[in-house]
Amino acid sequence: MPHGRPALDGIRILDFTRAQQGPFATMLLCDMGAEVIKVEPPGGEQGRANGLGPDGFSSYFEGHNRGKRSITLDLRVAEAIDIVRRLVPSCDVVVENFRPGVMEAMGLGYESLRLLRPDIILASASAWGRNGPWAERPGYDHVAQALSGVMYEQGEGPGGTPQALIGGFADQIGAMLLAFGVSTALVAREREGIGQHIDGSLIGGMVAMQSKQIMEFLRTGKQTGFERRRAATYTNYECGDGRHIAIAAQDQKYWERLCEALDEGWLKDDERFASPFPRARNKDALVGELDRIFRKRPMAEWLEPLAAAGVPHAPVLDYAGMSEHPQYWANEYLVEIETPHLGRLRVPGAPVRMSATPPRVDSAGPILGADTEDILLAAGYDWDEIAAFKECGATRTA
Repeated sequence: MPHGRPALDGIRILDFTRAQQGPFATMLLCDMGAEVIKVEPPGGEQGRANGLGPDGFSSYFEGHNRGKRSITLDLRVAEAIDIVRRLVPSCDVVVENFRPGVMEAMGLGYESLRLLRPDIILASASAWGRNGPWAERPGYDHVAQALSGVMYEQGEGPGGTPQALIGGFADQIGAMLLAFGVSTALVAREREGIGQHIDGSLIGGMVAMQSKQIMEFLRTGKQTGFERRRAATYTNYECGDGRHIAIAAQDQKYWERLCEALDEGWLKDDERFASPFPRARNKDALVGELDRIFRKRPMAEWLEPLAAAGVPHAPVLDYAGMSEHPQYWANEYLVEIETPHLGRLRVPGAPVRMSATPPRVDSAGPILGADTEDILLAAGYDWDEIAAFKECGATRTA
């Protein structure tokens, strides 16, 4: 099948988001072909300064903003709000992650936007959602993880020591669901001709991410917390060279294949381990045996027999190992791009492949305000008006 345009080619998004949750959502839509106009305050959004190196590179900013265009607008200046109103009719989607009420205070809430374009889609991302007693509180990833129950699930369980997930986890999950919401709203608009207001949040994403665990608690009233090995055959083991290998051999057929790969046929004949329920009851004993067996060889020597036996497994990699593994490059989950200001970069690729409308990952995050004049010209402003905007501070960069 010949490759066509990216799936969202022709969709225009006005992006007011900053930090992580919102910018990652709009970057995912940009990967799928949408034109994303990133609206930044003078000096740039806060993410530009996060981990900024002497060469101008910020992994935080680049990881959430590639492929976008940048316009600087000081939204405290009336003329800047007028520019936004001029841009909205040409946009399909507006995305923001201010606290609830901020867009309304600027005269850019959903009811105001739909007067400018009746089928506009407004996507709002927040920490706590737009309703309830916490709606207007400030919030970020770490405190959203805290409220969601995941810190005790990842830690020692209720009453024990909590443990956060990787930094930005709630942001990334919330972002993916917000992008899903925008895509769904675009389908609804195509079918019904309607716009709508989408509401996504950090804690909403964390509930979705923990759907199995929360479902179990709501049914049983029990939360277990993290166990390094909830099952002896669905975990990782240290090998003879100190490296680790992960196995996923819960099914009976995979258990038997694992015994063959380890050349320890006696394991599957031992009544303690022969079938799933005895294996669960004798988990600690089986862990001890598998610990001993895996330490007999270095990790690399286990890979071939496990693969030959068809056992689901993988070496436990750090980022250095992951970035060199051919599976990521073959599927373009990692790609290399050329940039005008940062040179050649290896970057995460689009997480979803599409055969007829492939995603595009071919540019870095935008230089601050680099597209301001082009965007204003396309909106119908002339050079005198553009100069006046600079003079009054509406579009100042610094």
